[in-house]
Amino acid sequence: MTFIALARAAASAQASALAGDTLRTLALRATALESRRQLATATPATIDSLLSMYTDSVVYEHPNAGAVLRGKSVMRRNMSQFIGSVRAVNAQFPRVTIGARVAIVETNATMEINNGGKWLPVTRHGIRIIEFDDRGLVRRIIDYPW
Repeated sequence: MTFIALARAAASAQASALAGDTLRTLALRATALESRRQLATATPATIDSLLSMYTDSVVYEHPNAGAVLRGKSVMRRNMSQFIGSVRAVNAQFPRVTIGARVAIVETNATMEINNGGKWLPVTRHGIRIIEFDDRGLVRRIIDYPW
């Protein structure tokens, strides 16, 4: 009887879990908007489109920089500072690995970044861990660029 109850609980959890294809699509959309929000063509609406995919209490972590940002309003304020900071982006299609309500996105891109009015060419390799809540909204991001 215990085995049947555990099997039912597992089946129920699987049915309520987001499908891997859905998570992959959400992760790719968030990654594309994340890149676009820094271009000169970006607007506050670009940032709002990205943030609409996030929970109100979203947490962004950048361990290499020692940064932790909490909440949409803080993220909006910080993202707004970087509109127009990137140009000439050439990105490979991201590789995405899916787990239970998590996507690991590997990216490779070349671009030019604005550094004090001078455009510098850079290559970025990154790993981004995106955790989702049960509604498919991003609840946590851990970013490992470089």
